[in-house]
Amino acid sequence: MDRIEEFKPDNFKKIINVDRLATKGIFSDFVIESLTSLNETAILPSVPHRKTVNDFVFITKGELSKMVCSDVFILKSGMLMLLPAYKIRTILKKTGNIEGFYGHFSDDFISDLSSQKKLKEIYNYIELIYNPIFSFDKEAENRIQYLLQQLFLLYEKDMGGSLLKSYLNTVLHEIANFIQTLPSPVFSPKEALIQRFRRLITDNIQETHKIQVYAEMLNITPNHLNKCARSVTGKTASAIINEALTMEAKALLSLPNHTVSETAFVLGFEDVSYFSRFFKKHTNLQPSEYRKKIDLS
Repeated sequence: MDRIEEFKPDNFKKIINVDRLATKGIFSDFVIESLTSLNETAILPSVPHRKTVNDFVFITKGELSKMVCSDVFILKSGMLMLLPAYKIRTILKKTGNIEGFYGHFSDDFISDLSSQKKLKEIYNYIELIYNPIFSFDKEAENRIQYLLQQLFLLYEKDMGGSLLKSYLNTVLHEIANFIQTLPSPVFSPKEALIQRFRRLITDNIQETHKIQVYAEMLNITPNHLNKCARSVTGKTASAIINEALTMEAKALLSLPNHTVSETAFVLGFEDVSYFSRFFKKHTNLQPSEYRKKIDLS
């Protein structure tokens, strides 16, 4: 089955009801804007979604809680989160008045081969540690903040793509260089196993929801998978699968061109009524009620 459709930049307002700086011709490929808009009209939690672009958030004040796939991450001052297009994400809540920057960029916008390599290195590291957040030392934090501030000012002045690309490339190189200063991550066998389990869920959630199938992919028994999941996350393997499946369902239901029946089919439910019961159990809402809640009825 095909992946859930992603939101294109022109439709981002639907996610959190924030007006974007969409007046720039470059908007589909690159944008950077202040996070202060989240303090005004944003509706949280946001609609779970995928995007057609990479995006990043850098916090200078306040705290932001985001869910990526089925994992919750807390961004505090001085932290940056970088996500590729295919990751399903949602903003859960904010604490205090948020300041900082949001930005997105398409793969095509990163035209420099060196920067493409750095971006790949960053994403490889994120996949290795299964955490998209970087908590910089003060010197690196100051450099990143300065570069993003310059990017923001250049974008506001509509200075053109080449200069924006240059600053974005420098940001990526700063992140990649910071990674080189970090110690090599060390994981216990159980932690490594659950990371593999989560990656398999991301890749296969639309095809299978069964613990037995994931256990077979990992060459272990379902019982051993459950024990490791409880030990590492405090949750059962089924709970992790169901959280991811619920996020996928919300993401698909947020798209106006998909009916509830189509959503059920794409997610591997042969019986629409069973899908509705599953969704109700995990959200306290029927699929149709959820669509009304996000104004897609």
